Amino acid sequence: MSAVRPDDTNSATTMRTVIDAIDGDLRHFGNANRQVVVQTKLLALNAVIEAARAGDAGRSFSVVAQEVQRLSQHAAEAADRFQLSMQARIDRSRDMVGDLEGARLTDLAQGLVQLIVRNLYERTADVRWWATDTALWQALLDRNAEPAAYASQRLAVIHRYYSVYSDLVLVDLQGKVVATANPTYRHGLLGADLGSEPWVRAAAALTSGDEYTMDEVRRSSVHGDRQVLVYATGVHERGDSRGKLLGMLGVYFDWELQGSTIVETEAGLSSEAKDDITVMLLDGSGRVIASSDKERLFKPFPLRASSGRGSYLDDAGGLVSYAYTLGYQEYDGRNWCGVIVRHREG
Repeated sequence: MSAVRPDDTNSATTMRTVIDAIDGDLRHFGNANRQVVVQTKLLALNAVIEAARAGDAGRSFSVVAQEVQRLSQHAAEAADRFQLSMQARIDRSRDMVGDLEGARLTDLAQGLVQLIVRNLYERTADVRWWATDTALWQALLDRNAEPAAYASQRLAVIHRYYSVYSDLVLVDLQGKVVATANPTYRHGLLGADLGSEPWVRAAAALTSGDEYTMDEVRRSSVHGDRQVLVYATGVHERGDSRGKLLGMLGVYFDWELQGSTIVETEAGLSSEAKDDITVMLLDGSGRVIASSDKERLFKPFPLRASSGRGSYLDDAGGLVSYAYTLGYQEYDGRNWCGVIVRHREG
């Protein structure tokens, strides 16, 4: 389900274009009117001079010339008042369009971050459920080749039907890989020491199988530097959440695919809008973890807010719209934020 209404952005862009065109026409009219007034005043002045040279014979003509000067001045003042009034209305209309576009883009940012957060909530359930699989705790309890191979087989079945994962990895208490799901990486992973991986250490410190840990979005060196987001929990004897801890299960969410899908596909922007707009997701530390502009990836973004939602103009005149996650059920969303930047035209 798409979280976006792309026509909203297109409509705001069209309105902005129309307002800018009216503004341009008004300024052109003002400049042309001022030129006419200047020429009229010069003609009237010349007429007054010539009337003075003519003496009594030019007296009546001088009166007409002076009246022309007076009327041209009144016309100039009326035109200036009209232009100032129209300019104020144009500026107000531009502000209203900016407010409208800011609100629309903020809604879009909220929809995108909530879409991924709802998706990730399911990952928290997945890892805790799968960690109770008999094949996993038996492979950790009975350290022979056959149980380990069966555990890999069970993980591979899960991986085949859950394409959102790059891999599922089972490790013992020292972080040694016992079983994996993805055959592409299995040869290099089986027996490898992942004890220094953040998710392994964090999962080992959990007090029960009802808890889980979540790593930050990063590149996985054991998966070809693919972008992943690991959710992990402990594997306990007999699948009992309070039983003896035997090892840890980490599920590698395929962030490279899913993150880019959110900012590029789910945003639903037209090809024209994509040239002017950057869509991003930030993690809780303000780091860009997904972006339609790949140059921004994994760099900090200077968002002028730490909570809530809204929009503002940045120093370059671009419109920055943002929305922090509302979380989903008991998953707090880790203070992730959706950000959309409409760059200043020209």
